[in-house]
Amino acid sequence: MTRNQDKIKPLLELIAQGENSSIEFKQVEVRPESLAKELVAFSNTLGGVVLIGVDDNGQIIGTQARPNIEEWVANVVRNNIIPAICPKIESYKTDDKTVIVIQVDKGPDKPYQSIDGKYWLRVGSTNRMATKEELSRLFQQAGLVHYDIASVDRTNISDLDERKLNDYWQDYYGINYRQLEESERLKLLLNADILTERDQTHLVTVGGLLIFGFEPQKRLWQSAITFAVFDGIDLTEGLLDKQEIIGTLPDLIRQTTTKIRLFLPRPSTISGLQRQEKVLIPEKVIREALVNAVCHRDYSITNRRITVYLFRDRLEITSPGRLPNTLTIEKILTGNSAPRNTFILKYLDNMKFIDGLGRGVPMIRRQMGKRSLYQEEGELLRLSLFLAS
Repeated sequence: MTRNQDKIKPLLELIAQGENSSIEFKQVEVRPESLAKELVAFSNTLGGVVLIGVDDNGQIIGTQARPNIEEWVANVVRNNIIPAICPKIESYKTDDKTVIVIQVDKGPDKPYQSIDGKYWLRVGSTNRMATKEELSRLFQQAGLVHYDIASVDRTNISDLDERKLNDYWQDYYGINYRQLEESERLKLLLNADILTERDQTHLVTVGGLLIFGFEPQKRLWQSAITFAVFDGIDLTEGLLDKQEIIGTLPDLIRQTTTKIRLFLPRPSTISGLQRQEKVLIPEKVIREALVNAVCHRDYSITNRRITVYLFRDRLEITSPGRLPNTLTIEKILTGNSAPRNTFILKYLDNMKFIDGLGRGVPMIRRQMGKRSLYQEEGELLRLSLFLAS
C-alpha cells in the first residue's frame, strides 16, 4: 500500500460500508437545507458520518465544483442548525478528487432542529421527521420535559388510594392526611405534583398514579411487569411460569422480588452435617435492579412493559427506554446518572427504596463482577445477571 493509499484508507473503508444508519453520501451540489437535515438527524439519534463528494453508488466524484467547501460546511453548521453542533470536519484527497468527511456525535443538547423548525431522526439509511411521541421523548431525554408529572386523562382524586397517601405523609412528614380539610388535601397534592390542574379540572399525574394509585395499570397499561421462567437459555424453550405483575411501583418491586426468589435455583453443598445453600444473585442486587428498572424506564413508551425473564443461566431484566441524552453504559457503571423521572426518583427515595446517590449500578457490578452485563438494544436497556461465571 502506498503512502497516499494508507492515508485515505479510513475514507475507503467508510465508502465500502455503503449508506446505512450511520453513513450518508452526498454529492457536492447538496443544498444547505439538505445537509442540515442529515446533520440534525444524526445528532438526534446516535451520531454518524456524512461524506460530501461521493454519489449514491459509492463512487468518488469529488468537491472541486464548490471552492472553499470546508468553510461552506462550517457556515451550514453555524446557520442552519438549532442549537449549534460541533462536528469534526476532515478533508481526504484521492488522486485529483477531494472528499469532505463530517463526523457528527450523538448530540448532548437534544433535540436539534433545522432552521425551518423541523426535527429529524435517522431511521436506517433514511431520515424522517420525528412524530409527536418521538419529539416528546427527545425533550424528555434532554431533561426539558418530565413525563412522570404529565397528567393522565380521565383521572381524578378518587383514583388515589387515601390509605397510601396517609401512610406516606404521616411516615415521612408527620402530616395526618386524613384529618386535613378537603381544600388542604387538594392543595397538598397539587404542590406535590401528585395532582395537576388542566382546563379547571384536577387530574392525577403519571407519577402520582404509579406511586399512590388504586389500579395504575387501568390507565397506564405499560407500567405492569411481565415475569416469566423458561426451561432453557432462550425464549424458544418451554415456559415454566408466566405472570403479569400489577400494582403501584412499590408493589411491583416487592412482588417481583418475591417471584424471582421463588424460582431462583439454590444449589447446595453438605458441610459436615449441615447443608449450605449458595446465593447465585444476592437479594440486594435483585432489588436494586428492579428499582432501577421501574424508576428509570421511559413511561412515554406505551406499547412496551418491563420484562423479567429467568432462564437456566441468567436473570434478564429489560426496561423500555435508552439511557437519557449523553449518558452511556460506561458512565452508569461509575455511578454517573441523569434521572429521567425526577418525581418517581424523589418518592422512591423518600420510601427508602433508593438513596439517590447513584451507587446502585456500581454495587451491582461490584457484587456480580463479570456476571453482570448491561446492553442497549434499540429503545431498550437490558441487564443480564448470570447465575454462574
